[in-house]
Amino acid sequence: MDRFVKALRRISIRRRLSYAFLILCVVPISVMIIISTIVEFLYSNGNLKSNYENFAYESNIRVNDMFDQLGLKFKYLKENNDILTDLYLYATSPNYQTEGVTNRIENTIASIMSNQSEIDYTSVFFEDGTLFLYSRMFIDMKKIRSLLKDDYGWYYLDYGKKPVLCRNEIVEIDYTSGLKARYVVLVNLEEIGNILNNAVGSTKQKIAITDGEGRIVAGSQFGKSDLVYEIVAPISDTGLNVVNTFTGKKYDLHGLITTILLFLLVLITSGTVIYLVNESIKIPLNRLLGRIEQINEDDVFVMKEECINADSKDEHEILNNVFTSMLNRLNEVLEETYITKINETKLRTRIKELELVALQQRINPHFLYNLLDNVFWMAQMKNYEEIGEMVSALGEFFKTSVSEKGAFVTINTEIENVKSYVCLQKIMHKNQFVEQWNIDPDIVRYKTVKLILQPIIENCIVHGFEGVEGGGIIRITGKKESNTIVFEIEDNGKGMEKDVCEKIRQKMNSTILGIGDSIGMRNVNQRIKIYFGEPYGINIKSQIKEGTTVSLCIPIKE
Repeated sequence: MDRFVKALRRISIRRRLSYAFLILCVVPISVMIIISTIVEFLYSNGNLKSNYENFAYESNIRVNDMFDQLGLKFKYLKENNDILTDLYLYATSPNYQTEGVTNRIENTIASIMSNQSEIDYTSVFFEDGTLFLYSRMFIDMKKIRSLLKDDYGWYYLDYGKKPVLCRNEIVEIDYTSGLKARYVVLVNLEEIGNILNNAVGSTKQKIAITDGEGRIVAGSQFGKSDLVYEIVAPISDTGLNVVNTFTGKKYDLHGLITTILLFLLVLITSGTVIYLVNESIKIPLNRLLGRIEQINEDDVFVMKEECINADSKDEHEILNNVFTSMLNRLNEVLEETYITKINETKLRTRIKELELVALQQRINPHFLYNLLDNVFWMAQMKNYEEIGEMVSALGEFFKTSVSEKGAFVTINTEIENVKSYVCLQKIMHKNQFVEQWNIDPDIVRYKTVKLILQPIIENCIVHGFEGVEGGGIIRITGKKESNTIVFEIEDNGKGMEKDVCEKIRQKMNSTILGIGDSIGMRNVNQRIKIYFGEPYGINIKSQIKEGTTVSLCIPIKE
């Protein structure tokens, strides 16, 4: 094999294509003509009966398939629940006898039957003459109804100049009332004739469909003078028959002449295509090689074993060598680019990590200082029970704030942490406010960035209830909406002006942080966006003397 390939590569592309043309086109077609001629003679003198039966068997399958499809269409039509329901309501309810219902029934019939090209007409009608139809041709329905038989099945219907094949059946719509409707399908015999013509497997064969009385419904037969063999087979569940007739001509020179003409046509066409393909490869290839060789002269990266063999006549080998040389240089560039990209990615990752650490560390510590100061003075002025409660709540708060490793905690942990914080604040502010919780139990198992609710609640207490003497309410709601979790922290405090609220929004989304610029809220908003992306974060709505609502949106995270 290797020697054969090497021998071919010493030959130019034009000669290879010429040899391929002779081997793959001229020789096989010539052999095929010879074999066809021999087989034709042998076929004519051999067992014609067996061949005729094979042709008839194939034809019968195609015809039966066609009628099976028509039968399935008719079955689906008469068992369609939408049509049956509309028919029953139309017949039993005068209010239902509208043009819209009629159109709907007819449209449903059309949607079922229109994609079967053989079906020209389909109708459903009651005994009182009410008719629903789909038709591709003009039909005299009165004449059709006069010709219909009471029994169901397929039969030939001699209808004027254009006889049709009819499928007729009376279907019971309602068993209790005995409501019935007649379903009628008319099949275009010309379409069936075309199908029969396509099912013919030999020029010596003709196919016809006959009814129980022997009349030809569709297709054609050979005359008695030419007929040498006839095969009749029933079409299942139709009462019709497929009749395959075969002529007695033992040999037909038309087939041989046609084969020779096709051979000449293929020969000329293939030769022309081969020539054009050769030129289309040769001309641009020579131009490309010239340009590549000119560029490649100064290529210092080409290895010795990759140099072009000047004695080779194989244009593909030359192109491959040049491409290999260029590929080496491209690989070096890609490697340098890849290393640079990795370094840039590592740098961005490190910057992002530092940014996250910095944001984590910027939680406002003044609350801790104030709290410790309060613990001290209350120890001097009040009883120990309240101090113990504060210290216990402070411990729970620190358990999540300080002890939990990583940036994420479960929503349940975050809520418990906030409850500890609220407990401390209620003691510090002498129960100036109450909190109301409404957390969907289904969300507590999901994870969130820790310490995202506490700064918001702190703002409610410090700013929302500033100057308010008791009666404060903080409502904390958590729920799942589609693929996100939404927290809402609502207070009934003094609220804010629209311009103040807008400034807070801008500061929260700003990358430049000034002194006192809502550090807690901005910290929460920025951490959510860094961990989850821009679509998530905080939104604020507020009105003077009506309070403030802060919405916090995060994605569902297992």
